[in-house]
Amino acid sequence: MDLMKIGYGVMAIFALSKLGCAEGERPLVLGKGKERFVVGDVLQKDDFENLERWVVQVEEKAGFPEAKVAAKDGVLDCLVPGRGCTIWFREKLKTRLTITYDVVCPEAKEGMKGVMVKDVNNFWLASDSENEDEGLFDSERYTGTFTSYNKMNGYYASSGGARNTTVRMRRYPREKNSQGTKHIALQDRDRQKDFLLTPGKRMKVQLVAFDDLVQYIVDGVLVYEMSFGEEITVEGASRERRQLSIEEYGARNYPFYQEGFFGFRMVGTHHLYSNFRVNELNALGE
Repeated sequence: MDLMKIGYGVMAIFALSKLGCAEGERPLVLGKGKERFVVGDVLQKDDFENLERWVVQVEEKAGFPEAKVAAKDGVLDCLVPGRGCTIWFREKLKTRLTITYDVVCPEAKEGMKGVMVKDVNNFWLASDSENEDEGLFDSERYTGTFTSYNKMNGYYASSGGARNTTVRMRRYPREKNSQGTKHIALQDRDRQKDFLLTPGKRMKVQLVAFDDLVQYIVDGVLVYEMSFGEEITVEGASRERRQLSIEEYGARNYPFYQEGFFGFRMVGTHHLYSNFRVNELNALGE
């Protein structure tokens, strides 16, 4: 009998006891969203009884305990010591939506190599430019290693990256033709304790894509948003030296993504997900 797995099972039950009742919580309308939309019906949901609607990509990495990804009794339990993992929802989604879910990051078990509280990350409206319907699910091109996703299109948001110190929102691709390319990279919440992860605490994550308006909301707080006409931070193409500049976010250089896939993204951590929902957003006045 695997005592390590038993220990993690007990930790998972304890952490989930802190989730509370989130089923009745409605997505929020914050920031510029108040001027543009209202929340509509649930389009998609998953209560994690199994993994039939998900594609799991786990990085191959020697020298760490075995990874575990399992869905049961309303919880997606992801333990990925020392390695990256992306879990794609199989249904393609269109803009004018909001995605919500709950997540707990339990305190790392003492002595467990390659696991710490960090990296609650997300991809949404993501797609592969060569095959928009199935390309992201190709395990040879997208391997679970973070850099393998640099070539795709889509949005990305992250809390607790770089050992729980960074808070980011990006617009992909970060790479074209195997070379780095400039891209939107919002990062002025880095190292702000109020936006980082707390062990064992339930987080409510909400992602918004309403045409050009993109938002990242955590626990009812608007962490980042961008919409056409704003000045945004852009990261340069160099992989060796990060160069930041300010540009206008507009359709000419950064057209908004109209459809794509959602993915949970993590590395070297233990996450417990629940209450995954996708709601439509209806324009005001329609």
